[in-house]
This record gives sequence, structure tokens and C-alpha cells, in this order.
Amino acid sequence: MAPASLRRAPVLLLLLLLLPGGNAAAAGTDRPGAPGEPPIPDSATGAGAEAPPAPFPERVAPAPAPTPAATRPERPALLPKEVPVGDLALQARASGAGEAAAGPLAPLHYPFDVAASEQDPWGWRFSEARGAWRLHTGVDLIAPEGTAVLAVQAGRVQRVAEISGYGLTVLIDHGGGWSSLYAHLLQASVAEGDSVGAGLPIGEVGQSGNASTPHLHLEVRQRQPQGLVAVDPTPLLPAPPAGGAIAGDLRP
Repeated sequence: MAPASLRRAPVLLLLLLLLPGGNAAAAGTDRPGAPGEPPIPDSATGAGAEAPPAPFPERVAPAPAPTPAATRPERPALLPKEVPVGDLALQARASGAGEAAAGPLAPLHYPFDVAASEQDPWGWRFSEARGAWRLHTGVDLIAPEGTAVLAVQAGRVQRVAEISGYGLTVLIDHGGGWSSLYAHLLQASVAEGDSVGAGLPIGEVGQSGNASTPHLHLEVRQRQPQGLVAVDPTPLLPAPPAGGAIAGDLRP
């Protein structure tokens, strides 16, 4: 028969295994939650499960530094009041066309019967596509599509055509080297060679060409000895009908 001390050994071993932490002590491992054993995130393997201990902490490569955004070039300090433009007239049809302007332009008629809801003036615009500042060579008068567009002065229609960027465009020669251009039209109500009076309809506001919203792009052009230029029409335009204010109007 085995001595009593040997018979008690299995009982003592069983008691050690049943004590709290006895399992971990017997196995010789760290307790759950010890440093170096991060829990596995919730997943199909079971929420709260733990990863086996790793001999060395996993090295995580530092995230690369973000690339600085391209800086926009500084806006040009000088704002010219006139800029050379391409001659869009197919041929000289009216008296004085092709000759340098002999004098100042006569007073203009407002191009709508109602005030524009907003005006985007002559000035520098940044082109995201080109990454450069470009001069807006006219004024944009925002109005509902279909609003009647009126001739700013009497003259003869030189051109009615779809022009790249401008969309449907009407060009009117006023004689004496002056002309006006109306772009982004929905439709034109005049034809090349027609005579028009100041304040008479020539078309309707649209969104043709490169336009993000219905509006009229209006240019006033002057033929000078060195060539054709667009001039800032802002100080030349009269107050809108009924004295309505134009948002963004920069006139004093």
C-alpha cells in the first residue's frame, strides 16, 4: 500500500488546478490582458478573443507625410481696362467697320427689360483647368433662361453663330469702330445683316457654350489702331430698369 503522502499528492494537484489563476500558473503563461497581447477586433473569429503572445511587438511603418497642395499663383495686381481679343466678325458689313474708333461710345441701353439678379464683373478669374489667372473680358448678367436680350445700341448684325466657349453668339457692329457681343444665348431672333435699334430684342438668355448657369455674357469691343480690344463695359452700362440693384455690381 502506498504511503499516505503519495496518496494525497493527486488531491493537492487537483486543488492547485482549481484555485483562481492556477491554470495560468501551471501553464507558466501571463494572465489575460497582460502587455503585449492586444485583443483581436470583433470579427468572425469571435469578439473579445485574444491573439497568441508575440515574441516581439509588431513594428508599424509611419504613414507618409501628405503632399502639400499646389499653391494658387498670386492674382495679378494690375487690372487692365481693355485687353486684345480675336476678331469674330466674318466680314465688314456696316459703315465704319474695320476702322479705328473715332470717339467715345454713345450711351448704352440696358440689355434686359428687368434688372439682372446678379452680375459677375470684368476682372481676373482663376482657371482650375489651366492653373492660371485669366481676364474675364466682359460682364455676366444672370437672369432666368428665356429672358429677352436687348441690343445695347443701334447697329447692324455682323454674325450669328455657335462659337467655341461662347455658345450661341450675336455680334453687332455699331459703326465708328465699336461693336457689342452677346454670348451663351438660348436662341437668336436676328440674322446676319439685320439692322437693329437700341433696346430691341436680339435673342434670349441661355446656357450654351461654357456656362454653368443661364446668363448673358456681354462684351463691348473697340477697334483701335493696334487692333481689336474688349473694354470694361461696367462703367458704360446704365442703371438697371426701375433702379433695381445688381448683386455684385462694382460701380461706384
